[in-house]
Amino acid sequence: MRTGETGLNLIKGYEGLRMSAHYAPTEQWTVGYGHTGSARHGMSVTEGDAERLLKDDVQPIEQLIGDTVRAPLNQNEHDALVSLIFNIGEDNWRRSTVLRKLNAGDKLGAANAFELWSKAFVNNELVTLDGLVRRRAAEKSLFLMPTDAALVVPSSDVHPAAECEPEYVSDRVLNAKPVVDFDDYKSDEKKALSAEERAARTRALFAATQALGGDPSKMIISKAEERADMGVTVGALLAGLLAFAMTGVGAILLLGQEAPGVAEAMGLTYERFTTIFENLPIWLAGLGAAMSYFILYILVKRAARHDLKRQRARDLARLRVAE
Repeated sequence: MRTGETGLNLIKGYEGLRMSAHYAPTEQWTVGYGHTGSARHGMSVTEGDAERLLKDDVQPIEQLIGDTVRAPLNQNEHDALVSLIFNIGEDNWRRSTVLRKLNAGDKLGAANAFELWSKAFVNNELVTLDGLVRRRAAEKSLFLMPTDAALVVPSSDVHPAAECEPEYVSDRVLNAKPVVDFDDYKSDEKKALSAEERAARTRALFAATQALGGDPSKMIISKAEERADMGVTVGALLAGLLAFAMTGVGAILLLGQEAPGVAEAMGLTYERFTTIFENLPIWLAGLGAAMSYFILYILVKRAARHDLKRQRARDLARLRVAE
Protein backbone atom coordinates (compact mmCIF):
# COMPACT_ATOMS: atom_id res chain seq x y z
CA MET A 1 0.00 0.00 0.00
CA ARG A 2 1.31 3.46 -0.92
CA THR A 3 1.15 6.43 1.43
CA GLY A 4 -1.72 8.84 0.67
CA GLU A 5 -1.68 12.63 0.62
CA THR A 6 -3.10 12.73 4.17
CA GLY A 7 -0.16 10.77 5.53
CA LEU A 8 2.38 12.82 3.58
CA ASN A 9 0.82 16.08 4.74
CA LEU A 10 0.89 14.84 8.34
CA ILE A 11 4.62 14.16 8.07
CA LYS A 12 5.23 17.52 6.39
CA GLY A 13 3.34 19.38 9.08
CA TYR A 14 5.37 17.96 11.95
CA GLU A 15 8.77 17.60 10.27
CA GLY A 16 8.77 21.10 8.80
CA LEU A 17 10.49 22.18 5.59
CA ARG A 18 14.18 23.10 5.62
CA MET A 19 15.46 24.45 2.33
CA SER A 20 19.08 24.35 3.53
CA ALA A 21 20.83 21.51 5.34
CA HIS A 22 20.62 21.70 9.12
CA TYR A 23 22.74 19.86 11.70
CA ALA A 24 20.14 18.30 14.00
CA PRO A 25 20.58 17.44 17.73
CA THR A 26 20.68 13.80 16.62
CA GLU A 27 24.11 14.65 15.11
CA GLN A 28 22.83 14.22 11.55
CA TRP A 29 22.46 16.65 8.67
CA THR A 30 18.80 17.14 7.77
CA VAL A 31 17.24 18.82 4.78
CA GLY A 32 13.75 19.08 3.28
CA TYR A 33 11.08 17.21 5.25
CA GLY A 34 13.35 15.39 7.71
CA HIS A 35 15.52 13.80 4.99
CA THR A 36 18.87 12.55 6.33
CA GLY A 37 20.03 9.94 3.80
CA SER A 38 21.89 12.22 1.38
CA ALA A 39 21.86 15.45 3.39
CA ARG A 40 25.24 17.15 3.83
CA HIS A 41 26.74 20.46 4.79
CA GLY A 42 25.82 23.28 2.40
CA MET A 43 23.08 21.30 0.62
CA SER A 44 19.99 23.21 -0.56
CA VAL A 45 16.72 21.95 -2.06
CA THR A 46 13.57 23.36 -3.58
CA GLU A 47 10.10 22.52 -2.30
CA GLY A 48 9.63 20.08 -5.18
CA ASP A 49 12.97 18.41 -4.36
CA ALA A 50 11.92 18.11 -0.70
CA GLU A 51 8.66 16.39 -1.66
CA ARG A 52 10.45 13.92 -3.95
CA LEU A 53 12.94 13.11 -1.19
CA LEU A 54 10.03 12.55 1.23
CA LYS A 55 8.34 10.10 -1.12
CA ASP A 56 11.64 8.26 -1.55
CA ASP A 57 12.05 8.11 2.26
CA VAL A 58 8.60 6.60 2.87
CA GLN A 59 9.03 3.78 0.33
CA PRO A 60 11.21 1.61 2.65
CA ILE A 61 8.75 2.35 5.45
CA GLU A 62 5.89 1.08 3.30
CA GLN A 63 7.89 -2.08 2.61
CA LEU A 64 8.65 -2.42 6.35
CA ILE A 65 4.93 -2.22 7.21
CA GLY A 66 4.17 -4.88 4.61
CA ASP A 67 6.85 -7.15 6.09
CA THR A 68 5.98 -6.72 9.78
CA VAL A 69 2.21 -6.10 10.04
CA ARG A 70 0.00 -9.18 9.66
CA ALA A 71 -3.31 -7.39 10.27
CA PRO A 72 -5.25 -5.79 7.39
CA LEU A 73 -4.96 -1.99 7.30
CA ASN A 74 -7.07 0.70 5.71
CA GLN A 75 -5.52 3.82 4.16
CA ASN A 76 -5.76 5.98 7.27
CA GLU A 77 -4.25 3.30 9.52
CA HIS A 78 -1.41 2.78 7.05
CA ASP A 79 -0.67 6.51 6.75
CA ALA A 80 -0.65 6.96 10.52
CA LEU A 81 1.85 4.11 10.88
CA VAL A 82 4.07 5.61 8.17
CA SER A 83 4.22 8.91 10.07
CA LEU A 84 4.98 7.11 13.34
CA ILE A 85 7.79 4.98 11.86
CA PHE A 86 9.21 8.00 10.03
CA ASN A 87 9.68 9.60 13.45
CA ILE A 88 10.70 6.69 15.72
CA GLY A 89 12.78 4.62 13.27
CA GLU A 90 12.78 0.98 12.15
CA ASP A 91 14.43 -0.54 15.25
CA ASN A 92 11.98 1.08 17.65
CA TRP A 93 9.07 0.08 15.42
CA ARG A 94 10.03 -3.59 15.42
CA ARG A 95 9.98 -3.74 19.24
CA SER A 96 7.05 -1.35 19.73
CA THR A 97 3.80 -2.11 21.53
CA VAL A 98 1.95 -0.66 18.53
CA LEU A 99 3.22 -3.46 16.28
CA ARG A 100 2.64 -6.13 18.93
CA LYS A 101 -0.96 -5.03 19.53
CA LEU A 102 -1.66 -4.80 15.80
CA ASN A 103 -0.48 -8.33 15.14
CA ALA A 104 -2.53 -9.53 18.11
CA GLY A 105 -5.67 -8.08 16.52
CA ASP A 106 -6.07 -5.31 19.12
CA LYS A 107 -6.28 -2.17 17.00
CA LEU A 108 -7.64 -0.03 19.81
CA GLY A 109 -4.73 -1.09 22.01
CA ALA A 110 -2.36 -0.26 19.14
CA ALA A 111 -3.92 3.19 18.82
CA ASN A 112 -3.46 3.84 22.54
CA ALA A 113 0.16 2.66 22.29
CA PHE A 114 0.94 5.57 19.95
CA GLU A 115 1.02 7.78 23.05
CA LEU A 116 3.95 5.82 24.51
CA TRP A 117 6.31 7.41 21.98
CA SER A 118 6.14 10.97 23.34
CA LYS A 119 9.45 11.19 25.23
CA ALA A 120 12.98 12.08 24.14
CA PHE A 121 16.34 12.73 25.77
CA VAL A 122 17.09 16.40 26.40
CA ASN A 123 20.43 17.11 28.08
CA ASN A 124 20.68 13.39 28.94
CA GLU A 125 17.30 13.48 30.71
CA LEU A 126 14.21 11.62 29.45
CA VAL A 127 11.35 14.12 29.23
CA THR A 128 7.91 14.32 27.60
CA LEU A 129 7.94 16.79 24.73
CA ASP A 130 4.91 18.85 23.79
CA GLY A 131 5.63 18.48 20.07
CA LEU A 132 5.76 14.69 20.30
CA VAL A 133 2.54 14.59 22.32
CA ARG A 134 0.74 16.60 19.63
CA ARG A 135 2.20 14.49 16.82
CA ARG A 136 1.19 11.22 18.50
CA ALA A 137 -2.32 12.60 19.06
CA ALA A 138 -2.62 13.51 15.38
CA GLU A 139 -1.34 10.11 14.27
CA LYS A 140 -3.67 8.31 16.68
CA SER A 141 -6.60 10.38 15.45
CA LEU A 142 -5.79 9.50 11.84
CA PHE A 143 -5.33 5.84 12.75
CA LEU A 144 -8.80 5.71 14.37
CA MET A 145 -10.52 7.71 11.61
CA PRO A 146 -12.62 5.35 9.46
CA THR A 147 -12.36 5.64 5.71
CA ASP A 148 -16.13 5.16 5.46
CA ALA A 149 -17.99 7.93 7.28
CA ALA A 150 -21.06 5.68 7.56
CA LEU A 151 -19.23 3.64 10.19
CA VAL A 152 -19.00 6.54 12.63
CA VAL A 153 -21.29 6.00 15.65
CA PRO A 154 -23.39 9.07 16.55
CA SER A 155 -22.08 10.57 19.78
CA SER A 156 -25.63 11.03 21.09
CA ASP A 157 -25.99 7.24 21.22
CA VAL A 158 -22.85 6.65 23.26
CA HIS A 159 -22.11 8.24 26.62
CA PRO A 160 -18.72 7.80 28.32
CA ALA A 161 -18.85 5.98 31.65
CA ALA A 162 -18.25 7.90 34.86
CA GLU A 163 -15.36 5.52 35.57
CA CYS A 164 -13.33 7.34 32.89
CA GLU A 165 -12.63 10.04 35.47
CA PRO A 166 -9.58 8.95 37.55
CA GLU A 167 -11.03 10.25 40.84
CA TYR A 168 -14.41 8.58 40.35
CA VAL A 169 -15.43 5.97 42.94
CA SER A 170 -18.38 3.74 42.07
CA ASP A 171 -21.11 2.82 44.55
CA ARG A 172 -19.92 -0.79 44.51
CA VAL A 173 -16.42 0.20 45.59
CA LEU A 174 -17.74 2.76 48.06
CA ASN A 175 -20.04 0.24 49.75
CA ALA A 176 -17.20 -2.26 50.02
CA LYS A 177 -15.07 0.15 52.05
CA PRO A 178 -14.94 -0.27 55.87
CA VAL A 179 -17.18 1.76 58.16
CA VAL A 180 -14.19 3.74 59.40
CA ASP A 181 -11.22 4.15 57.06
CA PHE A 182 -8.35 5.06 59.35
CA ASP A 183 -6.00 5.59 56.40
CA ASP A 184 -8.17 8.51 55.28
CA TYR A 185 -7.84 10.07 58.69
CA LYS A 186 -4.09 9.66 58.62
CA SER A 187 -3.76 11.33 55.21
CA ASP A 188 -6.30 14.10 55.86
CA GLU A 189 -4.18 17.13 56.72
CA LYS A 190 -7.23 19.31 57.35
CA LYS A 191 -8.50 17.22 60.27
CA ALA A 192 -6.67 17.96 63.52
CA LEU A 193 -6.57 15.07 65.99
CA SER A 194 -5.48 15.16 69.59
CA ALA A 195 -2.83 12.77 70.85
CA GLU A 196 -5.51 10.74 72.67
CA GLU A 197 -7.63 10.44 69.51
CA ARG A 198 -4.65 9.33 67.42
CA ALA A 199 -3.70 6.75 70.04
CA ALA A 200 -7.27 5.43 70.29
CA ARG A 201 -7.67 5.14 66.53
CA THR A 202 -4.30 3.45 66.21
CA ARG A 203 -5.34 0.90 68.83
CA ALA A 204 -8.65 0.31 67.07
CA LEU A 205 -6.91 -0.11 63.71
CA PHE A 206 -4.44 -2.56 65.23
CA ALA A 207 -7.28 -4.51 66.83
CA ALA A 208 -9.24 -4.60 63.57
CA THR A 209 -6.29 -5.95 61.60
CA GLN A 210 -5.72 -8.65 64.21
CA ALA A 211 -9.41 -9.50 64.75
CA LEU A 212 -9.14 -12.78 62.84
CA GLY A 213 -6.40 -13.89 65.22
CA GLY A 214 -8.86 -14.50 68.08
CA ASP A 215 -8.28 -13.24 71.61
CA PRO A 216 -7.06 -9.60 71.45
CA SER A 217 -5.18 -10.07 74.74
CA LYS A 218 -2.81 -12.42 72.90
CA MET A 219 -1.96 -9.99 70.11
CA ILE A 220 1.39 -8.32 69.57
CA ILE A 221 1.82 -5.72 72.32
CA SER A 222 1.60 -2.00 71.68
CA LYS A 223 4.24 0.59 72.56
CA ALA A 224 2.54 1.47 75.86
CA GLU A 225 2.35 -2.20 76.83
CA GLU A 226 5.99 -2.66 75.87
CA ARG A 227 7.01 0.17 78.19
CA ALA A 228 4.94 -1.33 81.01
CA ASP A 229 6.59 -4.71 80.50
CA MET A 230 10.03 -3.08 80.55
CA GLY A 231 9.17 -1.48 83.89
CA VAL A 232 8.11 -4.85 85.28
CA THR A 233 11.36 -6.41 84.08
CA VAL A 234 13.54 -3.68 85.65
CA GLY A 235 11.65 -3.84 88.94
CA ALA A 236 11.94 -7.64 89.09
CA LEU A 237 15.69 -7.44 88.37
CA LEU A 238 16.32 -4.95 91.17
CA ALA A 239 14.15 -6.88 93.62
CA GLY A 240 16.10 -10.02 92.71
CA LEU A 241 19.42 -8.28 93.36
CA LEU A 242 18.21 -7.16 96.79
CA ALA A 243 17.02 -10.68 97.61
CA PHE A 244 20.43 -12.01 96.51
CA ALA A 245 22.16 -9.48 98.83
CA MET A 246 19.94 -10.50 101.77
CA THR A 247 20.72 -14.16 101.07
CA GLY A 248 24.46 -13.34 101.05
CA VAL A 249 24.26 -11.66 104.46
CA GLY A 250 22.44 -14.69 105.88
CA ALA A 251 25.02 -17.06 104.38
CA ILE A 252 27.89 -15.12 105.96
CA LEU A 253 26.24 -15.23 109.38
CA LEU A 254 25.52 -18.94 109.02
CA LEU A 255 29.14 -19.61 108.02
CA GLY A 256 30.44 -17.76 111.10
CA GLN A 257 28.12 -19.74 113.37
CA GLU A 258 28.59 -23.24 111.95
CA ALA A 259 32.16 -23.10 110.63
CA PRO A 260 34.12 -20.40 112.46
CA GLY A 261 37.44 -21.83 111.29
CA VAL A 262 36.50 -21.52 107.63
CA ALA A 263 35.13 -18.01 108.24
CA GLU A 264 38.35 -16.91 109.96
CA ALA A 265 40.39 -18.35 107.07
CA MET A 266 38.31 -16.19 104.69
CA GLY A 267 39.14 -13.07 106.71
CA LEU A 268 35.86 -12.92 108.64
CA THR A 269 37.25 -12.33 112.15
CA TYR A 270 35.29 -12.02 115.39
CA GLU A 271 35.52 -8.23 115.25
CA ARG A 272 33.95 -8.13 111.78
CA PHE A 273 31.10 -10.41 112.85
CA THR A 274 30.53 -8.10 115.83
CA THR A 275 30.23 -5.15 113.42
CA ILE A 276 27.81 -7.07 111.20
CA PHE A 277 25.58 -8.00 114.15
CA GLU A 278 25.57 -4.44 115.44
CA ASN A 279 24.41 -3.07 112.02
CA LEU A 280 22.25 -6.03 111.03
CA PRO A 281 18.85 -4.45 111.96
CA ILE A 282 19.59 -1.40 109.80
CA TRP A 283 20.68 -3.53 106.84
CA LEU A 284 17.67 -5.83 107.08
CA ALA A 285 15.28 -2.86 107.36
CA GLY A 286 16.88 -1.14 104.35
CA LEU A 287 16.89 -4.25 102.19
CA GLY A 288 13.31 -5.10 103.17
CA ALA A 289 12.07 -1.57 102.41
CA ALA A 290 13.79 -1.54 99.03
CA MET A 291 12.38 -4.95 98.12
CA SER A 292 8.89 -3.87 99.18
CA TYR A 293 9.16 -0.77 96.99
CA PHE A 294 10.19 -2.68 93.89
CA ILE A 295 7.57 -5.37 94.46
CA LEU A 296 4.91 -2.64 94.71
CA TYR A 297 6.35 -1.06 91.53
CA ILE A 298 5.98 -4.37 89.72
CA LEU A 299 2.36 -4.73 90.84
CA VAL A 300 1.53 -1.18 89.64
CA LYS A 301 3.08 -1.84 86.22
CA ARG A 302 1.22 -5.12 85.86
CA ALA A 303 -2.05 -3.40 86.72
CA ALA A 304 -1.35 -0.74 84.08
CA ARG A 305 -0.61 -3.49 81.55
CA HIS A 306 -3.95 -5.18 82.25
CA ASP A 307 -5.76 -1.84 81.97
CA LEU A 308 -4.28 -1.34 78.49
CA LYS A 309 -5.38 -4.82 77.46
CA ARG A 310 -8.91 -4.23 78.73
CA GLN A 311 -9.06 -0.89 76.90
CA ARG A 312 -7.96 -2.54 73.67
CA ALA A 313 -10.58 -5.26 74.07
CA ARG A 314 -13.28 -2.58 74.57
CA ASP A 315 -12.10 -0.77 71.42
CA LEU A 316 -12.36 -4.01 69.47
CA ALA A 317 -15.84 -4.66 70.84
CA ARG A 318 -17.01 -1.17 69.83
CA LEU A 319 -15.55 -1.66 66.36
CA ARG A 320 -17.40 -4.97 65.95
CA VAL A 321 -20.65 -3.35 67.09
CA ALA A 322 -20.13 -0.57 64.52
CA GLU A 323 -19.63 -3.15 61.81
